[in-house]
Amino acid sequence: MRTVALTVALSCLLVAPAGAQVVVEADGRGVASVSVGGTPYLTDLGVTVVKPGWSGELANQRKVDPAEVSIREEGATTTYIVPLRDPLPGVLIERVVRKPDEVRLEFEVIPDDGAELEAVVLGGALATAEHAGKTAYLIGDAAGDRGTLPARLDADHYILGGGQPDWVGLERPGAGGLRVDPRGDRIQLQDDRKWGSDHFRLMLLASGGEVLPRKPIQFGVALRAEEPGGLAKQAQAGAAGADARPLAIASARLDRDRVDVFGTVTLDADVHARYDNPFDPEQVAVDAEVTTPDGRKVDVPGYYHAPFRLERRDGGESLKPDGAPGFRVRYAPTAAGPHSVVLRAKDATGVVRSASLAFEAVPSKSPGFVRRSERAPQYFRMDDGSSYFAVGENVCWSGWRTPVGDYEAWLGALGKAGGNWARLWLAFNEKGLEWTPKPTPKAGIGSYQGLGRYALDNAWRLDEVLRIAEANGVRLMYCIGTYGEFKDGGFFNEGSWVSNPYNARNGGPCAKPEDFWTDPTARKLYKQRLRYLVARWGHSPFVFAWEFWNEVEPNPAVQAWTAEMAAYLKEIDPNRRLVSTSYGSPAIWNDRNVDFTMTHMYGTAGNVSDFTGRIASDTHAHLKFGKPYILAEFGIDWQTGDQKWDPKGVGLNMHNGAWAALASGGAGTAMLWYWDSYVHPKDVYRVLAPVRKFADAVDWARTPMKPIDGIAVEAPADGPETFADVTIPAAVDWGKTPSNRYRPLRDGTVQGGPIAMTLGSPTRATGELHSEVVWTLDMPKAGAVKLRIGEVSVAARLQVSVDGRRVVDRPLVTGEPGKGPWKSSRFVEPYKIWLADYDEDVAVDVPAGRHELTVANAEGDWMRVRSIALPSYRSSRFPDVDAIGVAGDDLMVLWIHDRRSTWRDPYDGPAPPRREGLTLAVPAASADVRRVEWWDTFKGTIVRTDEARPESGTLRLSPPPFERDLAARVVRAR
Repeated sequence: MRTVALTVALSCLLVAPAGAQVVVEADGRGVASVSVGGTPYLTDLGVTVVKPGWSGELANQRKVDPAEVSIREEGATTTYIVPLRDPLPGVLIERVVRKPDEVRLEFEVIPDDGAELEAVVLGGALATAEHAGKTAYLIGDAAGDRGTLPARLDADHYILGGGQPDWVGLERPGAGGLRVDPRGDRIQLQDDRKWGSDHFRLMLLASGGEVLPRKPIQFGVALRAEEPGGLAKQAQAGAAGADARPLAIASARLDRDRVDVFGTVTLDADVHARYDNPFDPEQVAVDAEVTTPDGRKVDVPGYYHAPFRLERRDGGESLKPDGAPGFRVRYAPTAAGPHSVVLRAKDATGVVRSASLAFEAVPSKSPGFVRRSERAPQYFRMDDGSSYFAVGENVCWSGWRTPVGDYEAWLGALGKAGGNWARLWLAFNEKGLEWTPKPTPKAGIGSYQGLGRYALDNAWRLDEVLRIAEANGVRLMYCIGTYGEFKDGGFFNEGSWVSNPYNARNGGPCAKPEDFWTDPTARKLYKQRLRYLVARWGHSPFVFAWEFWNEVEPNPAVQAWTAEMAAYLKEIDPNRRLVSTSYGSPAIWNDRNVDFTMTHMYGTAGNVSDFTGRIASDTHAHLKFGKPYILAEFGIDWQTGDQKWDPKGVGLNMHNGAWAALASGGAGTAMLWYWDSYVHPKDVYRVLAPVRKFADAVDWARTPMKPIDGIAVEAPADGPETFADVTIPAAVDWGKTPSNRYRPLRDGTVQGGPIAMTLGSPTRATGELHSEVVWTLDMPKAGAVKLRIGEVSVAARLQVSVDGRRVVDRPLVTGEPGKGPWKSSRFVEPYKIWLADYDEDVAVDVPAGRHELTVANAEGDWMRVRSIALPSYRSSRFPDVDAIGVAGDDLMVLWIHDRRSTWRDPYDGPAPPRREGLTLAVPAASADVRRVEWWDTFKGTIVRTDEARPESGTLRLSPPPFERDLAARVVRAR
């Protein structure tokens, strides 16, 4: 052993399989440079200790005087002992360890005193002159971030990759690659041109927070040379999948010989076949034929998978390969008794079958899959006949650092509160299957492999999410895609056509987005993905439904596509689970293979305080299709989270939406959207618990019910009749409503709804919008009716007439922000048009008495009328209370709601006073005595029970005093 107190050069040579050498050269401080085969990769590789908040340095290896450094050599190890001075006295120990296949740099920072720090950073530079626009990078984890170090800085995307990967790879074209295996908290690769430097930087970050005196902080890297192209092969390990062996089933094994009815039995198979894409059933198809106890033959598709394990470290998650990929079949028996299974494998050379395998299904307490009820078609039932009323929210995607942990928290809290339904997106997030691999402008999360190949890490993660949901009693609706996949731009920059694998520019079959719906290759590839979804997750009763799309506007091509895909799903899904989509149309909702209807509902910038009327109108309109209806997205403001309007997390909008949906005839609650920014951090789940208790007391599946028309709410006369202003919001933001004629009543409700918001001109090429709406008014006195004008597309012409006499004729134009009378505007890039939001009231004087007010768009494209405000219209004889409900022969469900009880009163106003002395006059068909249970909607408890008998077709009820709202369950007294 010898100690040297002067600058030296240390070279460590390793030979890669193709002959490339990794060279590590360190100066007298231990600061290193790394090259492979003569190609420089990392320079100035050294340690910095960073102050909290990245506010400066506590120590920097590069600034140490080499004369103070001790260098010791012992065999294949060289050790640097680097003294650290104020403000962080201590020592840095660096060991350079030469091994046959790698060089390891091992570090310890040992402070003399305790300290607070942001991080200990081992960082090295990559010169832009050598690497910009040339060198590829790969992040060796399940997500597989990859790309080329950019030729020019993108200041908004200067972090190129990182996390907690197994390794990071760098490779110049034609040169050997450098693989860096980290040992520390996390890695980050970034473009330091963001701060005016002329290099990229690869950093290993270790520790952070408070460190103790003399307690070592340990970290390091292993450096390996790789043959050209070797890193890319490693990044795809277990994901690409290919085989060239003759067709054979080498083994087939069931994971159990006894399983509960509706439980899962798994068949793992070692299949040899000739294919280069294991997801393409025309190349290789592995399926099972199950014979049930009654002799039925059930075809169950199989799927290709790769096992992973979840590792949690330092506040993050990573997926690590955990075995060999292969083929698998999952099946859930629906009847007790003996079952037999034969595995079938097919490739281009033929078909082979396995010997018969057997298992026994035993009775269980599982209620099975969710179905449409035959007795009550607007509701759901389980296989055992019990009712299923959906209580839940959206939980569409998670954060990138801890996606499984996020779902453990969200679904755990939702299930604990009584939630039994949630909606997931399987678009290009951490649970998606198919997207363009990185680098691409709108990259997804996961190891995407391009068109027709699936991200197996994400599929494994979705397995975990489903397992978590099952454990918490939550059934999941899988929303497979979203409208943003076919657009560019968008309010949220959600347009992603540029990275859609179906885009011809990415090697897909579609030159333009609309080709997706008609192109035979695109339809074939989408069916392939449906087959994989059914094969991998179709076994579980906790997959509530397949939802094709989020918010794709229906047109004839979309409608035909939906019909084709819905029929295909019913053909290949052994359990024929529910199917739906959004948005729908009469053609879609009337399709026999589409099982339930859906809409989404939001306000804009807090313009709607009370959604009750809109929810009731939308629900009633959709019940006409004879199927269950779910309000599948809901929120105060489509532009921002409910936390803006409800910062205290009171949850009144979620509460009101849930009860309004239930009492209107919906098959579930109004499903709030803002799960990660509002519901979970503010624990608004508590809103759902009383709804679930009430819903469990109603036998929805066996009770055909219809909305009750004409419930009157009466209050004792108190002085002379007066009239209050009333504002009526439009309920349907796009499409024709069943009627375009509306009559506001003295109690503030409207006949003829739901109300259309968007008016299209008569010259539009498509006729999906009303060009005018007609309001039949009965004005107590003359006044100015105000129309709230919203967005205008391209141009429109507002014409308003009173009793046929035109009183407003106003062109509405659009353009750049600040260059017209509009409040704001935006350019829609895909269509090259301007949308302008006027957000303005147009006043129209209307005389006292009965009059018709006609609001029309005479020319141009389309415009929106968000609301109509009627002065001095609602009579004081009618309390400002909603009463809605549904009724069948033996059952009524009612909800009474003080209209002043909205998210607004905790936000900017006083709470409404206690209501008492009200009377409900409810139409009733029979004269039988009814038992009335009055429910506290915030506690989920019965507060009083009454008996009442209808007289002359009316059931008169006297609700107990209440604050905000009250529910009732009314049954025939026995």
